[in-house]
Amino acid sequence: MKVSISCYGGHLLVPEESLTVARIIRKAAGLGFDGIDLGYYWGDDKKTEFAEAKKIAADEGIEIANYIVGNNFGNAAAEGRQKLLEAVENVRRAIEEAAYFGCKTLRVFAGGYGDLLWDEYSGQIVDALASCVETAEKCKVVMAIEDHGGLCKNSREQKFYIEQVKSPWLGATCDIGNYWWSGSQLPEDAVSDIADCVAMVHVKDLQIINNTLVPVPVGEGVIDFETCFRILVDAGYTGYLTLEYECSIGSPVQGITTSLVNIRRFATGC
Repeated sequence: MKVSISCYGGHLLVPEESLTVARIIRKAAGLGFDGIDLGYYWGDDKKTEFAEAKKIAADEGIEIANYIVGNNFGNAAAEGRQKLLEAVENVRRAIEEAAYFGCKTLRVFAGGYGDLLWDEYSGQIVDALASCVETAEKCKVVMAIEDHGGLCKNSREQKFYIEQVKSPWLGATCDIGNYWWSGSQLPEDAVSDIADCVAMVHVKDLQIINNTLVPVPVGEGVIDFETCFRILVDAGYTGYLTLEYECSIGSPVQGITTSLVNIRRFATGC
């Protein structure tokens, strides 16, 4: 299976004062990643940067694997109809950007962080996702809703949105670490539950330090990735395994390199 790195996390490879998407792509390619997931850290001139990113990726031999957007439908709904419409438009625009790069999948969020109530806002999140389906179908880009806390923190909640929208253009981002970290769900159980819906996979590892889950380089934590990857493959998943690096311990370059090596090791034979 091919391994990608999300620009969220991959940005740690570049000093903050000189951070550009082009530099993230070059660093990721230099470490040997097969792909990179884009969507953040653009400047004011997106048109120029998009063209540059395409060229650099091609020159460096790295695929633009997936696209990501940082939407928050739940909290936007809490702020009022206009904010929710703006959030929907943000996702529609990201779908079009994903298509520009040839990406087949866009990571999306439900949002709804804080004290927002499921019964009050989950239906509005469903409506917001449904409002993006026509654009997704036109662009041939699958939206993949992530288990990311708030009102979509586990596989059950992911399946609720997918089943309510009832479209092949909405699937799941299976963030293996997040099921445990923000959803209090054992990774293997969650992956088994959501495997048939998965359109994108995020890989992060966790260790228990002082009774707290802490992100660490992949392979230095306690998640059973060999089992999780095998479940996904058996369910028919053929996409990228995307490292989403959130570890704040040690050198990012060393931790990301270690993670890449171990993801490939865990995926051997899958």
